[in-house]
Amino acid sequence: MMSDAALAPVRSPLNSHTLVQPGPKTPAVDLPELWRYREVLYALTWREIKIRYAQTSVGLGWVILQPVLTTVVLTLLVGRWMNVPTEGLPYSLFAFSGLAPWLYFTHVLTKSSTCMVNTGLLSKAYFPRLLLPLAVAIGGLIDLFVAGAVLAILMAYFRVGITIRIAALPGCLLLLVAVALGIGIWLAVLNLYYRDVAHALPFVTQIVFFMTPVAYSSALVPAKWRALFILNPMVGVLECWRWALFGKALDIAPWHLAVSLGAGAVILAAGLFYFAHKEPVLADVGDT
Repeated sequence: MMSDAALAPVRSPLNSHTLVQPGPKTPAVDLPELWRYREVLYALTWREIKIRYAQTSVGLGWVILQPVLTTVVLTLLVGRWMNVPTEGLPYSLFAFSGLAPWLYFTHVLTKSSTCMVNTGLLSKAYFPRLLLPLAVAIGGLIDLFVAGAVLAILMAYFRVGITIRIAALPGCLLLLVAVALGIGIWLAVLNLYYRDVAHALPFVTQIVFFMTPVAYSSALVPAKWRALFILNPMVGVLECWRWALFGKALDIAPWHLAVSLGAGAVILAAGLFYFAHKEPVLADVGDT
């Protein structure tokens, strides 16, 4: 039998104490933690790239074919029949310059919506879950860079020179990534709870395509629809994109541009907040 001394509770030293600290008042993204897991981000990004081009005979050729063929269709249907103003640019160049960032945007949305579903990763190992949509956003940049090279060839072919504004292109690229990531974060979480999100996304992106100045100029939008039009953050992104590429004047007022980009900033900030709020329970629903 155990002695009474063995049954006695173990007492802590008199000088010891337990400090209970309150948790953070609001969910927040831990940026230092993301940096510590940068090697995981690299692995996830490389995984996204390999999966995208696995067992394809054309490989990166799809990155060129998709915007080129779409540009041909738009040039035949929109450029010739509808006589869309492009501020002196050849319509095919105008359309391709919008399609390159738009296809990146839709790629990030589509892949982000399913990046946490049945991956087998959420319940097996800990890492910041934000790395999954972030890896999608970074991996998709390869497609955008290839399309950008084709765009540069088209600009040289049509003898469209660059201006000092080209220095702002990296900033425009950052805006594009931020907007795509912001919406992608929302879709990644929402699709865990409502699997219809991924099924409805192709239909929604087709509608948004016609609400975004990819194949037409923002100057064609009637004044009565401008207030709704500028709430689309991709409007501001594409306006900045073409402004930096071609040195042309903006087709929307500066305050319209500010509203559009502000909407993108709100979507990104709210998405990060919502993601951080839901992150502790993502593993419970992600691999089901």
